[in-house]
Amino acid sequence: MNNRPTQTTNRFHFSDLDPLRFEDIAYELLYVNYQWLELTHLGRSGSDGGIDIRGTQIIDGKSELWLIQCKRYQKLSKNDLTVMVDKLLQSGEHPDKIVLIISCDISAAKYNAVNNYCSELGIPQLIIWTATMLESLLYAHPRIKAKAFGEDFEKEETKKNADRIKRGLKMEKRILKELINHKFIKNRANWDTIMKNPSTRFISDEFYIRDVNDKTYPNLVEKEKGKISPWFRSFIYDTYHQGLEFWLSPSIGTDIIMNKEGLWEAIWNSNDPRLKDPQYKVIPVKAIGRIPYHGIVDFSADGDNLNPCPHLYCLFDQEDGMPYEEIYYRYYGGEKNGFIDWEVERSKRTEFPK
Repeated sequence: MNNRPTQTTNRFHFSDLDPLRFEDIAYELLYVNYQWLELTHLGRSGSDGGIDIRGTQIIDGKSELWLIQCKRYQKLSKNDLTVMVDKLLQSGEHPDKIVLIISCDISAAKYNAVNNYCSELGIPQLIIWTATMLESLLYAHPRIKAKAFGEDFEKEETKKNADRIKRGLKMEKRILKELINHKFIKNRANWDTIMKNPSTRFISDEFYIRDVNDKTYPNLVEKEKGKISPWFRSFIYDTYHQGLEFWLSPSIGTDIIMNKEGLWEAIWNSNDPRLKDPQYKVIPVKAIGRIPYHGIVDFSADGDNLNPCPHLYCLFDQEDGMPYEEIYYRYYGGEKNGFIDWEVERSKRTEFPK
């Protein structure tokens, strides 16, 4: 599941492909990577009944049935993946292999969950091709890659990346010059404070994050379900190697639940029953969102007459329409760790049963 490209590559924009085109690419990659007695693209007929591609192999003289479904989504939950399996089985056929071909990457916890689900249903083998696997296969088959994305894909991506880096470096220089309290950080008496609370380096702890496409500010409007507000107040936390970090919802707080093995999951719903489950330890943490410099189009250090603090005009083009390229978590600093907020170990993040 965690196959990696064998060379440094640009990420393919699978979301730009038409869903049927995505199925075509999946079909071609399946065709060249396995020996088939028969491989049929049912999705093109418009009456697939949940099966996009159906394949038959002869292994040791016996026929093996493969049922394949493709999904061109930017994010898939455990439930989404099990629903894909259910749809493949609606035909009543009992496959030897189920293949899910998806345009995003998934966690080990999600893979294990759907793999266990298939085992419970008596499916001998599950294969999942994630975005990373698809990229590896496309680079191994240049003809299919060119057919999918065009011969000039790499040149166009290189230019986009170069422009993004230039834009980010210019913004970093401006932000570090105009939004940092240089007089405060030059005073040695403040260094211990800065180490324990890096936000004190900035001219304000309060920032407004605004979508460059927003036309509602300063009015409060009802946001779409599952969408982040196009403008909101946030609190600066620190810088990181390519952007700014913000402490998310400090007044509400965030909890993680952790089992005896140290595996953990972040909980954003205060009514989640697992918060009262004795098998988990509930730990309050800080949720930190990262906005890259290249995602900040412009800023006003003084804000406006309504909210006189820095306003950042950002691209809300990350996952789920957010400006954050990543959200991670830190323990609250205390006397034992010198009052420094230590990061919660990312490799042990998981998703527990609900």
